[in-house]
Amino acid sequence: MTVDQYSECALILKQEIELLEQIRALQDQVKNAVTNRQWTDFEAHLGSLAAIGDEFEALDLERIAIFTNYAKQLGFNNEGVGFYSFAARLPEAERRELSELYRRIKMKTLEVRFTNDSLTDYLNETQAVVSGFLEEVFPDRRGKIYTRQGTQISPDMRSMVLNQSL
Repeated sequence: MTVDQYSECALILKQEIELLEQIRALQDQVKNAVTNRQWTDFEAHLGSLAAIGDEFEALDLERIAIFTNYAKQLGFNNEGVGFYSFAARLPEAERRELSELYRRIKMKTLEVRFTNDSLTDYLNETQAVVSGFLEEVFPDRRGKIYTRQGTQISPDMRSMVLNQSL
């Protein structure tokens, strides 16, 4: 791996770590927006998450391109060659730095994934509770509902105004 490839790879890994930290912070903001019923904030945070996700994906593609080029230089078959195969061929200091950055990415990814799963579980459970409540309170909303024109509509997608907070 050339010095330029190493420097570019280290920079990309550092940028990916920074983006993962931003994603994690936004996940907390999404959770707070949901629990506080701040729906405009919720939508804005989801948009920010999508943008950061796209940026992360672009960086990851750059990193993969560097590894693919390096694999070709070393005569590796691209399939099955992992990060540590590349790192093993670097000088000690460079190998240690890239390996540490890569481990940090893996840990940050696990944090993001865990937070995302718990938020998804919370949202699914909340939706199930509210749907169950609405089915009990408004039994006429069960089953198929049709408009005056005869087209079927989803019973749970109609707007409803309550004078109490659930």
